[in-house]
Amino acid sequence: MVSPKATEKIIANKILTELLKITKSSGGFITFHDKILASKGKYTNPESTPIIIGDELIGRISLEKDEGFNEFDIKVIKRFAQYFGLALQRIEYEKRLIKHQARLKILNKVLKASKTDKIESFLKRILDIIIDDLKFENGSIIVNGKIIYKRGSIIPEKRIPEDTTLKREGEKRILRIPLRFQGSAFGVIEAYSTKKVPKMEFIRLFADEINEAISKIITQMNLQQSLHEKEALLREVHHRVKNNLQIISSLLSLQAKYCGSEEVKNILSDSQARIKSLALVHEKLYKTETITNISSKDYLESLARDLINFQAPRPIKIRLETDIDDIPLEMDKCIPLGLITNELIMNSMKHAFPEKEGIISVKFKCREDKCNLEISDNGKGLPEDFDIEKVSSLGLQLVIGLVRQLDGEFKIESDGGTSFTMNFPL
Repeated sequence: MVSPKATEKIIANKILTELLKITKSSGGFITFHDKILASKGKYTNPESTPIIIGDELIGRISLEKDEGFNEFDIKVIKRFAQYFGLALQRIEYEKRLIKHQARLKILNKVLKASKTDKIESFLKRILDIIIDDLKFENGSIIVNGKIIYKRGSIIPEKRIPEDTTLKREGEKRILRIPLRFQGSAFGVIEAYSTKKVPKMEFIRLFADEINEAISKIITQMNLQQSLHEKEALLREVHHRVKNNLQIISSLLSLQAKYCGSEEVKNILSDSQARIKSLALVHEKLYKTETITNISSKDYLESLARDLINFQAPRPIKIRLETDIDDIPLEMDKCIPLGLITNELIMNSMKHAFPEKEGIISVKFKCREDKCNLEISDNGKGLPEDFDIEKVSSLGLQLVIGLVRQLDGEFKIESDGGTSFTMNFPL
């Protein structure tokens, strides 16, 4: 097999040496595309054998022998000519492969450089590739009429060409790549070289990859900016909704102070607690990074703690126990879940503790796509004839409706206290 590093001259010299030995010729030479690759010994009028690849004549093996060549010599020379043709073909393929691999490596660097949301950083990396990998010597990037990056000594032409160009001016080769987004040019990359540079075919491919990457980066930047603006707007909406709900809650509290009926005061207090549970959802949403999900642990613990600290009748003493999984919940799950928690904790505080002290427990567990909420107390329990489907209180009717809204199922147990358990799909 031919070594990838072998050259035409090395192989030609080896073949010529072997042929001179085998045929006992006095001398000869081998040509490739009319250029002599190898020459040995003495010859004046050698006989030539063509080297053919396919239908193309690519060279000749010319040897001279005083007594002439016999049939064996001719067969050997033809066989070596055939071998040399295949060897040259293999070398040509390997050269092309190496060239293609080098080009792919450069294009892969462009792809890696494009994985950024900063157009200036990307363009600087591209100029580095042009200098370091394409072997240009000087270069600059002009964006909107200003030089943003330069390597080497160069006085660039600020005019933006219509298309990518590679021109020769004296000993210099000048590369100019217009930078475009949505059909409009906003800058140019310019580079100089006095050495051999890639052919225009690859340069055009290289330029196309650059402008395609520019389009992706700028589009992504615009999308990110639009997303940030919408997030800011949505945060503001949640903030204002929370403030408005707090105003409503404050108005209800103020109204309760001027109300003589204890029954009406209790109704207003219950409504105030429900509004606060809604306001807490919006408060948590505008404070989160995602503004679409709320931590179940943070929300339910905050809600339960606020209810017991600010809504519990005095001088009742309640200890809160929680075991809550930290699951991201969407708003359409948080609101009914919060209202259910609010109603059940309020109900326990009102009716469960005649001894003026007790424990309320809140557990929330999720496994795969199912969630379980359990709210319990160690109070006096429910009456024996209690049937939640027949109760007339607004709070428990609200609980039933909200469980159905969550496509959930619930059960109530009363043994050494009261336990409400609900299962619903996440």
